[in-house]
Amino acid sequence: MTDQQVHLFVSQDGQAQLEVALDQDTVWLSQAQMGQLFDTSPENVLMHLQNIFKDEELEESATNKEFLVVRQEGKRQVRRRIKHYNLDAIISVGYRVSSKRATQFRQWATRVLKGHLVQGYTLNQRRLAERGIEFEQALDLLSRTLANQGLVSAEGQAVARVISDYARSWSLLQGYDEQQLAEINTRQPDMRPLQLEEALTAICELKQTLMAKGEATALFGQLRGDGLASALATIEQGFGEDLFYPNVASRAAHLLYFVIKNHPLADGNKRCGSFLFLWYLRRNQALLAKPMEQLINDNTLVALALLVAESLPDHKALMIRLIEHFVQLKEPAGNKE
Repeated sequence: MTDQQVHLFVSQDGQAQLEVALDQDTVWLSQAQMGQLFDTSPENVLMHLQNIFKDEELEESATNKEFLVVRQEGKRQVRRRIKHYNLDAIISVGYRVSSKRATQFRQWATRVLKGHLVQGYTLNQRRLAERGIEFEQALDLLSRTLANQGLVSAEGQAVARVISDYARSWSLLQGYDEQQLAEINTRQPDMRPLQLEEALTAICELKQTLMAKGEATALFGQLRGDGLASALATIEQGFGEDLFYPNVASRAAHLLYFVIKNHPLADGNKRCGSFLFLWYLRRNQALLAKPMEQLINDNTLVALALLVAESLPDHKALMIRLIEHFVQLKEPAGNKE
């Protein structure tokens, strides 16, 4: 077997990058090589591998093979059978090792994971197109390892869950220009609007609650111009009987996006945007397929707000579609069999 290598380095912009040499559809590294990659001892790598298999994060028999390797021992070259581990195991170990190199690896993997969702590309698109199932498998693995207790923050776990739960909704195998979630065109003419005055009253009550807990300052919820009024008015607009935002999913998604991205408040845009998003859904509960609490839980909402905040302006449509697909609408009466 040719000795495989995984190289981790830091680019000029300070971000960690990874170069992987592939052999027969995956990468195989020994304990010693993983120790070099993550700047730790082979014994530490073995400990983490044993815990990974004990926790049933991975199946041991599916992740390792013995290869005949030529090694230099003193002045002699000897051939020995050495156990090697595949890319799944390498990634899992990387999320458990405590070292600067392992931290860089986790930063790289998290950035790539978000890139798959927000930017819609992979570092090797041709290989993805040829072997589409690999993306979903890698996504599931990274999502599970991100969510392991103690590895990432609660916000990171929430983002991982969103990505894992909705990975299959993306047209990942059609190339970047064709990737999009299906548009939701259901028309719901009986939506109940949200007025500016009641929104401000509710935000004020939320502010008092948060300030009492020491989680907000006097700047929280203060208006900056007429951005909030514009957001509430925009989602209700139409031309004649044609609604620009024809259903609850579309309106709630745009409201969340407008408040977070346009910063109509001096402070608390993500929290206030999330609050108004949930309020709009509750107000129009009769038009939803399930109780609102079953569609959007706290972790999901945190993840959506973070993804919107970090998304590029060019990906507005992509983010709107993602949010919409969490809001399951009641089927129109005419469509029922």
